[in-house]
Amino acid sequence: MKSARINRQSLQSAVLWAAILVTAGICLVVLTRVNYQFAENNPGGNDFLARWMGARFALKGIQPYDDRVALETQHWIYGHTADPGRGEDLSRFAYPLYSMIFFGLFGLLDFTTARAIWMTVLEVGTIAFAVLAAAMAGWEDQRGKIMVWIIFSLFGYFGFRAVINGNPVVLVSLLLAAALFLMGKGFPLPAGILLAFATIKPQVVLFPILWIILWCLFQKRYAVLAYFGGTLAALIGGCMVFVPNWVILNVREILDYPAYTEPGTPAAVLGLWLGEPGRITGWIFSLVLLAGLVWLWLVNRRGSYREFLILMGITLSAAPMLGIPFDPGNEYLLLLPIAIGLSGWKASSGKNTLFWVATLGGIFFGLWAIFLMTLGKGTQPVQNPVVLFPLPVFLLVWLGILYFRKNQDVLSG
Repeated sequence: MKSARINRQSLQSAVLWAAILVTAGICLVVLTRVNYQFAENNPGGNDFLARWMGARFALKGIQPYDDRVALETQHWIYGHTADPGRGEDLSRFAYPLYSMIFFGLFGLLDFTTARAIWMTVLEVGTIAFAVLAAAMAGWEDQRGKIMVWIIFSLFGYFGFRAVINGNPVVLVSLLLAAALFLMGKGFPLPAGILLAFATIKPQVVLFPILWIILWCLFQKRYAVLAYFGGTLAALIGGCMVFVPNWVILNVREILDYPAYTEPGTPAAVLGLWLGEPGRITGWIFSLVLLAGLVWLWLVNRRGSYREFLILMGITLSAAPMLGIPFDPGNEYLLLLPIAIGLSGWKASSGKNTLFWVATLGGIFFGLWAIFLMTLGKGTQPVQNPVVLFPLPVFLLVWLGILYFRKNQDVLSG
């Protein structure tokens, strides 16, 4: 009898999981079909296009840093070779070669199909990232808030923009959040591996990784650093088998990148508005902010995981302001600091819920309003460089207040 009951329970569990998987599969197929219809009727996806084009050429045996790749991408977008003097992006492949682990197979598909599937990947990735951020903030058990948070993540300005443009920052954010979560749970092997893969957009994760390295050194969490370093070395070395000088080619692309893209640092933006005095002011601001951030790292190098996460939120919020070219679209990553800030109101009391909803609503409508009021017109809608500032500045003030209050209720342990 006992054996029969166990078998019946196992069968019911198997049927339930089968039903869940079938339902999930159907939802993904429907979502991809909707995305395909969108991609077919709406040109764009330029953040993905350069990566897709690189994959197409790589499958033909041509390394993605080749000028032919960039020229083909430019003709796809503009119908001619791009002219930076007219504000046209050169759309070169500036990612590490090992990013082909994520993009390579898409090169087998036509662009519309590849873009539709990629959009589905980013939408699912956004949901997963939102859930992880909520778990680290300590309110993952409040279902109503989780649903609102997921909707905010998908349809807020930076989330919506990332999916439409095909920005891989979604995957970078998910990999970083997963690594941080696993570090907190005591799983150094997957944490280190995922952290290495998050470097496919190195300028986005540079400062967060520096903080992780410093904290792990003083916490004697050497395993995380060993798995991170080992995986990164394997990725770099493995790609050298196919393109021995790819690191030099990639560094060259990274150094050339600021010359042909929209302003992505305080110095560049203020210089655009105010000339040389603005550029100098921007650099002073970035250097002072960097000095303050390093001071916070050193003061909290022996802090708890809870304190580490608060400083991670501050680090992520400061990153766009520190002088490294940072496209405003990459501020999608700041969903994690938003969750950390909201964790101060994780209780289910009416007052805290009101503050929670009001803050999230203010960020949602505020960012969309700023974008729409400053929108420029080109071959596609063009965001104004001013979009770089509002969210990082707001989060730095907000998380700074949380930090200096030493609020012990912030974040789950």
